[in-house]
Amino acid sequence: MANYGRSSDSSSRDCLLVRHLFALSRDQEIHLREEFGSHLSDGAEAYRFRIASIDPYLALDSCERLVLDFTGVRAANSSFMNALVSGLLEHHGEGALQKLVFRGCLPPVQSLVQSAVSLGLTKHGERVRA
Repeated sequence: MANYGRSSDSSSRDCLLVRHLFALSRDQEIHLREEFGSHLSDGAEAYRFRIASIDPYLALDSCERLVLDFTGVRAANSSFMNALVSGLLEHHGEGALQKLVFRGCLPPVQSLVQSAVSLGLTKHGERVRA
């Protein structure tokens, strides 16, 4: 195989770099505090964000893990969490949980995430049975 004047060490490093960049692109992190601030309360805004910025990763199977990072989020309400999390699971089903990671949740936010997961899975099950 021709290496067109490049050393095999250089080619090996290039291959490692490409594999590393590909691996990085397979994980996606979304920092919710950067997107919405420390108080998550607007369900309509969460819905629009989910449709535009989260659903495509799950629908196209373009990432191995999708991290929803709640670090720095001090408060949230059920309207926001249901639009964001419940909607994801209602649309994509239980398989989405294999990819989703919820990071940095304070206890009150974690409780809202758990409730939204449960609601989303229930709604997905009802859609499948219908």
